[in-house]
Amino acid sequence: MTQIMDTAEALFAEEGYNGVTFNRLAEVAGVDASLLRYYFGDKEQLFQAVFRRRGPELNQARLKSMAAYRESAGKNLQLEGVLDALVRPGFLLMAQDEGWRNYMAIVAYVNSSRGPMHALFAETFHYVSREFIADLRRIYPNVTEEEIYWSYLFMTGALTFSISGTKRIDALSNGLVSTSDTMGVFHRFPIAMAGAIRALCERPEAVRPPRTRKSRRANTARD
Repeated sequence: MTQIMDTAEALFAEEGYNGVTFNRLAEVAGVDASLLRYYFGDKEQLFQAVFRRRGPELNQARLKSMAAYRESAGKNLQLEGVLDALVRPGFLLMAQDEGWRNYMAIVAYVNSSRGPMHALFAETFHYVSREFIADLRRIYPNVTEEEIYWSYLFMTGALTFSISGTKRIDALSNGLVSTSDTMGVFHRFPIAMAGAIRALCERPEAVRPPRTRKSRRANTARD
């Protein structure tokens, strides 16, 4: 079963969901297509099984890393710190194992997809995302909700593209920079995204207007 999942993971990472047929998956995995259907039903169900397989391990590592940073930083949370805590586990796993690099490429693919696939992403990762968003609120308690969510959008988009392994930057830089340099990406990512989020959230227009005494009384009366 592990061999089948590993093979499917590698094929989906390399060719995307639409580029792989169920029969080819069976052929490359070295099993009969009927056996594959017996265990997984169809390609969609196999893809979902592949996506869900590593998710809990990654989530557990991220939550542990984020909790450890909060404990060490106390009330002095920094953007670079919360970003590092969120992304470090995934990058370390990618650096150690090709299977994790394949999995992260699939995560990137699903995060940029619409429809049912995005529901799969939400099911697997939303609760960890909400923990990160809560950390942003702790750092910027007076920033509007809109700017917090825009910050998350730009961060997760940059992250999933950075782990997608498209090799586009390899071509643009003539090999000077490579998407396969996992730790090179990791060491720069928190710095780059902290700068972007800081620029976004520290604009004067990003701060919520202070509540007046009159509005506080009105809210108290409604409560």
